[in-house]
Amino acid sequence: MITPSVPTNEWQRLQALFNTGLLDTPPEARFDRLTSVARQSFGVEIALVSLVDRERQWFKSAQGVDVCETGRDISFCGHAILDQDVFVVENALQDPRFFDNPLVLQAPHIRFYAGAPLRTLDGHRIGTLCIIDSLPRTFGAKDAALLRELADCVEELVNHRQLAELRSSLKASEYHAQLIIEGANIGTWQCNLQSGDCVFNERWAEMLGYRLAELGAQNLDTWRQRIHPDDLAQATALMEQHIEGLQPVYECRCRMKHKAGHWVWVHSRGQLFSRTEEGLPLMMYGTHMDVSAEREALVELERKNQALALLNRMAFDLTGTLDEKIHQALTLGRDYLRLEVGIVSEIVGEVYAVRWASAPVETGIEPGLHLAVEQTYCNLLLQQTGMLAIDNMGASPYRQASCYRNMGLETYIAIRLEVDGQLFGTLNFSSGSVRERPFDDTDRMFLGLLAHWLGELLSHKAHQERLDKLVEQLPGMLYQYRLWPDGRSTMPYCSGGIEQIYRVTPQAAREDASVLFDRIHAADLASVVESIRRSERQLDTWHTQYRVQQADGSLHWVEGRARPERLEDGSTIWHGYITDIQHEKQAELAQADSEQRLRGLFELSSIGIALNDFLTGDFIDVNQALLDATGFDKEHLLALDYRVLTPEEYHAADQQALEQLKLHGSYPPYEKEYTRWDGSRFPVRQRGMLVRDAEGKSLLWSFVEDITELKQVELMQKEFVATVSHELRTPLTSITGSLGLLTQGVLGELPDKAMQMVQVAHNNSRRLNLLINDLLDMEKLVAGKMEFDLQVHDLTGVVHDAMEMNRPLGKERGVRLEPAAMVSDARIVADRDRLLQALSNLQSNAIKFSPDHGQVTISTEWRGPEALRILVRDRGEGVPENFRSRIFQKFAQADSSDTRKKGGTGLGLAITRELMERMEGSVGFESTPGQGACFWLEIPAAPDIH
Repeated sequence: MITPSVPTNEWQRLQALFNTGLLDTPPEARFDRLTSVARQSFGVEIALVSLVDRERQWFKSAQGVDVCETGRDISFCGHAILDQDVFVVENALQDPRFFDNPLVLQAPHIRFYAGAPLRTLDGHRIGTLCIIDSLPRTFGAKDAALLRELADCVEELVNHRQLAELRSSLKASEYHAQLIIEGANIGTWQCNLQSGDCVFNERWAEMLGYRLAELGAQNLDTWRQRIHPDDLAQATALMEQHIEGLQPVYECRCRMKHKAGHWVWVHSRGQLFSRTEEGLPLMMYGTHMDVSAEREALVELERKNQALALLNRMAFDLTGTLDEKIHQALTLGRDYLRLEVGIVSEIVGEVYAVRWASAPVETGIEPGLHLAVEQTYCNLLLQQTGMLAIDNMGASPYRQASCYRNMGLETYIAIRLEVDGQLFGTLNFSSGSVRERPFDDTDRMFLGLLAHWLGELLSHKAHQERLDKLVEQLPGMLYQYRLWPDGRSTMPYCSGGIEQIYRVTPQAAREDASVLFDRIHAADLASVVESIRRSERQLDTWHTQYRVQQADGSLHWVEGRARPERLEDGSTIWHGYITDIQHEKQAELAQADSEQRLRGLFELSSIGIALNDFLTGDFIDVNQALLDATGFDKEHLLALDYRVLTPEEYHAADQQALEQLKLHGSYPPYEKEYTRWDGSRFPVRQRGMLVRDAEGKSLLWSFVEDITELKQVELMQKEFVATVSHELRTPLTSITGSLGLLTQGVLGELPDKAMQMVQVAHNNSRRLNLLINDLLDMEKLVAGKMEFDLQVHDLTGVVHDAMEMNRPLGKERGVRLEPAAMVSDARIVADRDRLLQALSNLQSNAIKFSPDHGQVTISTEWRGPEALRILVRDRGEGVPENFRSRIFQKFAQADSSDTRKKGGTGLGLAITRELMERMEGSVGFESTPGQGACFWLEIPAAPDIH
C-alpha cells in the first residue's frame, strides 16, 4: 500500500478547509441530494463528499456506508487531491498503490473508485466527490465529465458561506442594483396607436393605487391624465422617436400620480410590434416598473457620494484657516445628516464648552456656551468609545437631556472627538424635529471620517499624514486625476492603495498618469478611455468596472467612481476612488454559471429526470434520458397530464409515495411500470423529492431508472438457480448416500487416509445438499408455491421441540441451548413445521457464532395483546455495523471471503424472513458489538387467548 503524499501547499490547503466551516457539522440535505444523484447516476454502491483533514478523511455526506470518517493514510481521496483531474482506479486489486489497502481487503471491499477534487474559491483542493463500488468498472471521458459536473455543484455548496461573505461586502452600487431587482413591481401595457385603445394589467393599476376596474375605459388618456405635466412632453417625444425608427426601443422615466395623491416614479419601456398595411404604426407593447425605491436610493447614494467627494476635496484643500475648515466641515455634516445644528465642543473637567457652532440664531447655541457635562448626553460618551444616536429625545430613557429639551432640540447624534489619542470633546449634530431617516452604518462611517478629519486638523499634523489616516479606513485608493488640454494626464494626489491595484508608485502616477492605462486589460481599455471622454464631455460621474493585470499575470476586476470638475485653465480634474472587486465579481460570475452547470448535469444524466408542479402535477421540464425511455418528444410530453405515463394499477402506489412526500419531503425508490408513447410498458424504479423555488412554490423532482435489463437478469438468475438446483439434487443425493455408506463401513474398513478423504467428501456433499434445499425453499417462497397450514399451537411445545432438534449442533464445541423466561399457556397461529424451520435457523446461527463452551438462551414474551415473540440470544461478537443493512438478503455473509470459518449458505435468514412474513409474522434482531446478538421471531397469538 502506498500512503498518499502531502501537497506542497498543505498548510494553506488545511486553512482553506477550516475556513469552509464544514468539518464535523451535521448532515445537510443539500449535500445528500447530490451524493444521492451521483450514486444513482453511476449505479454504484457508495457516493461520498469527503474532506481530507490532517490525519483523516471526514464525510460531509455519505451514501451507502454508515461510517463518517477513515484514516487519511489509507484513503483513496488523499491521492485524488494531489491533482486537479478526476482520479480513477478501475480495479484496486490490480493497482500497486491499493491492492493491499485495508479498505480493499476488508469492508467495503473497494474495487472501483473515481474522485473529482473539490476546490475552494482560492483553488485549494480540500476533498472530493467520489463514487465507490465493490466490483471493477470502466470509467470513460463522459463519465469523468459527468462526475466533474456533479463536483462543481458540490463546490457551489462548499463555497456558499464564503460567497455569502463576499456578497455582503459589495459596495453601495451593487446593493443598489440588488434593491432595484428585489423591489421591482412590473406592469404591462399594450396600445393601438390608431384607435388610442389601451390594455393594462392589474399590476399596472396597482402601481398607482387603483384596481383595474376603477380605471374604466382604457386608452391613451388614461395614461396622459396621470403623468406629471413636466414629464409628458419628454415621454411623448421619446415615443415618437421610437415610432419614427430613431430609437430601437421606447424608454422613459417619468412621474405618475398615485390615487393617494403622491407621485410615483415609473420606468416605462415599450416597442412597436406591428404596422397597418399602409405602413402606419399600429400595436405597441411594453412594461411599467415602479422605480420609486430605486430613484430614492439613487438620490441617497448620490448624496452620500457627493458628501464623501466633498470631504475628500476638503482634505486636499490646504487653503483657509482652521476656523474656516471646521465651519466647512460642520456645514457638510449638517447637510449630509439633514440636521439643523452642528457643534464641535471641548470638554474640560466638568465643563462642556462650545468651541465652534453652525446653528440657527433662535437656538441660542454659539461659541462660548458653557454647560455642565452631567446635564448633556456627552456625559455618556465619556464612559464609552464610539457614537451616540438619539432620534427622538422625547422617547429617550436618559435623564441628562434637560438642557437640549430647553433648547427645543429633539434629535441628537454625537461622536467622541480625539486628538492624538486623547479625548478633546465631541462632534455632534442635532435638530428641533424628530429625524425621519434612522441613523445607519453609512452615516456612522461618514461621521467617523468627519470626526477623524477634524481631529487631524486640530492636531496640526502634515497634510499628507492627515490624508493617509483618513483613507486607511476606505478600501482601494482615493485619487485626483487631471486631464490637461494638450492630452497630458497627471495625478495631483493618489493614496498608497494605487500600488496594490496598479503596481505603480504614487510618485510615478503624479508625474504621468498614462502609466496606469498600460496595466488595464487590452479588451477593456477602449471602453475605459471612452467612459472617461464621455464623463469629460458631459461632466457626469465616471463609473465603470474593468480588469487590471497583476504581477503574476492574472487579472483582477476593479471598480472606479469619480466626479469631474472643469478648471479655469480648460483642464478637467476627477475626484474619486478605485477599489478591487475581484471576489465580488467571482461571486457574481459563479452565480451566473451555476444554472448552466446544473442544466448540463440534468441533460447528461443517464437516469430519467422530470420536474413537476407539486400542486397541479403539470410537467415543467424533462431530460433527454426520460424522453428516450418513453419515446415522447419533449413538446408533446410537457403538454400531457403526468398520469398518462403510469398504468392505472400503480396509482395506489403513487398515492402512497405522495403521502410520504408530504410527511418527509421525499419518498424512497419503488418499482412500477411506465407507458411508452406507443402504449407498450417497461419497468422502472422511481424515487422523488420535494423542493421549493425562490417564490416558495412546491416542485417535485422525480428520478426514473429504466430497469428492463435488470429485470431480465433477475429472471435469468431465477431460472438458472431453479434449473441447477433441480438438476443437482438427484445425483447429489446418490453421492451423499454412497459416501455415507462408506463412512459406516458397509464395504469394509478403509485405510485411515482413505477414510479421512471419504469423510471430507461426505461432509461437503451434505453441505451442498443443504445449500440446494435452501435454494429450492427460497425458490418456492419467492414463487408463492410453498403451502402453509396455519393452525393453533402451544408456543412452549414448539420452542421445546426446536431446542431438542438443535442441541446436538453445539455438543462438539460445548455450546448449550438453555431456556430462559417463558410465557405460560401461550398459544399461537402458525404452520408448525415452518415455524420450527425458522426457529432452527436462528438457533443454529446462534450456536455457530457463540464462543466455545458458550450458552444460547431461548425465551418468549408478549408483544401487545395480539402477538408473541420468541427470542434467541447468544454471547458472540455481535452483528458487524456494516452488515446489518443486508443481513436478511439472500446469500448475505458478514465474512464473504473464501476462508470464512463459520460456513453456511447465506440463505437461512432470508428464508426465515420469507417464512415469517407468509405466516403474518416478522423477524428482527438487536446487537451490541462484542456483546452478542438477540434475534427474535414475532408470531400472531391465537384469538381466543384474551
